[in-house]
Amino acid sequence: MLRYRITLLTLILFTILGYTISSSAEDDIEDLIDIAESKGKVIAVINGEKSIPVNLRQNEKVIWSESSGNLGAFLTDSRFFVISTTSGAWHGLRLNMDEPEKAITSLSPFMALLVTSDRAICYSAKTDKFVEARLPLFDELVTAETGRYVAVVITTGRALGLGVKSPSFIEVRLGVKETVGDVKITLNKVTFRTSDRLLSFVANGYKWKELRLK
Repeated sequence: MLRYRITLLTLILFTILGYTISSSAEDDIEDLIDIAESKGKVIAVINGEKSIPVNLRQNEKVIWSESSGNLGAFLTDSRFFVISTTSGAWHGLRLNMDEPEKAITSLSPFMALLVTSDRAICYSAKTDKFVEARLPLFDELVTAETGRYVAVVITTGRALGLGVKSPSFIEVRLGVKETVGDVKITLNKVTFRTSDRLLSFVANGYKWKELRLK
């Protein structure tokens, strides 16, 4: 009887362990795009098979490049490019002369975010489009991050949230004396605390939700 219980317990433990490993594996998304620069071109190799190049302009320099899951992206001193496994082509956006130098980038398997001193730009693999929002002149950037299905830009004056299928950034304004504290971003949700409120935004949401702390 004791041997039977031990055997049963062992089977249960292995089942739980196997489920945990399987669930973890499902959460991980393999990088499906490789990016390489060669002879005046940037080349995306999708699934190790299809190669899609884009020509650089004369003297154009690549500042940053990265791939994550279904997306690949790179930033030059004059343009921002993103490609997805489903788009089959590079999507490019021209930048102003002073924008790339201090730009902040963040990439997840479905969202590519670029934030400059003037604007926030995000590409979604689900919509296959860039979404843009202007930033106020005197706002200072606090953070810019992407989760798998959500992106967030927080400045000293406002927060901008974007879901993977959203047509535009959703804004919530912060008070003049309201300060930003901890920021947490997950697969499809962003939550952050200020001196006055707890604010949250989900990928399929249409507005910020708030909980007053005072």
